[in-house]
Amino acid sequence: MTTNQVPRILFCSLSAKFSLYKEVLRSAQSFCADAIVIGCDSNADCVSAPEVDHFLEIPPLEDLSDLQLLEICRKNKITHILPTRDAELPFWAEKKQWLLENKVKTWVSEKSYIKNCADKLAFHAKWQDSAVSPIPTFNKIDKHSIKQWAVKERFGYGSRNINLNISTKQALELCGDVDQDLIFQPFISGKEFTAETWISQSGKCHSPLLRWRTKVIDGESHQTSIFHHPEWERLLRSVFLHLPGARGHCLAQVIVDRDEKLYLVEINPRLGGASPLALYAGLNSVAWHLMEEAGCASDIPMHSHFPEGMSLTKKGGQVFFNS
Repeated sequence: MTTNQVPRILFCSLSAKFSLYKEVLRSAQSFCADAIVIGCDSNADCVSAPEVDHFLEIPPLEDLSDLQLLEICRKNKITHILPTRDAELPFWAEKKQWLLENKVKTWVSEKSYIKNCADKLAFHAKWQDSAVSPIPTFNKIDKHSIKQWAVKERFGYGSRNINLNISTKQALELCGDVDQDLIFQPFISGKEFTAETWISQSGKCHSPLLRWRTKVIDGESHQTSIFHHPEWERLLRSVFLHLPGARGHCLAQVIVDRDEKLYLVEINPRLGGASPLALYAGLNSVAWHLMEEAGCASDIPMHSHFPEGMSLTKKGGQVFFNS
């Protein structure tokens, strides 16, 4: 991006993410008052389409040719692409270098990092010696003395289609579904929190923010509040950087048991459903992208003081902040 170029950011998979769109726009405009964020979706009737300042319908990614994508970027003067959905991360990581050669920057982690995060077996293998160990993960349950299990789909993020706190017998019954590639983990009882951060092109982990997940629906926080814990923040910095390739906004899910031992659940290398709280509280990841590209990386804080207790609540399709 040249110093006189106004950012025009393509916010992908808009869906019902109006609150996230608003905070992305606010963050972008804190760096450049004229910045534009264009919400896009393959569904022209998606919930947030009428609410955003700019909306663009695009074909589903599996139907989108390189020529079409380039034409969309040129016609709409797109300078940056911001993916917001798990399933699209590999697509944009694959196109990242090609788009850069065509003067469009894509804010996404490297493909290898995304792949290792999305595959729960690979994730356990790659992060098992990190500063916070992942929950033990198996592709079968025989020869284990574990009494209660969590059974999940092997690929993907979040808490959809999972079975928690079930017996070995119940877990074995799930193995009969040959259409699913399942993994098995010991069920860990405890509190959950999310760590969010922004990682620079030089691989520095900036200003991790911690928030308790007090109400979770389909893997997404519907009630969450910011807290401070310097030691956990230090550990999570190391966790995010355990493998090379993380870039931009990333979040990690962690369980804390009754002895305050931490278990890493997953890393999701994108903005999340409750990330509006992080952006609102001062984790200005979009502005920091733009600052880095403008040569102002030294002005991006390594440590930020986020307002402890600030919370987000989702109710009736709306997002409310409480400071």
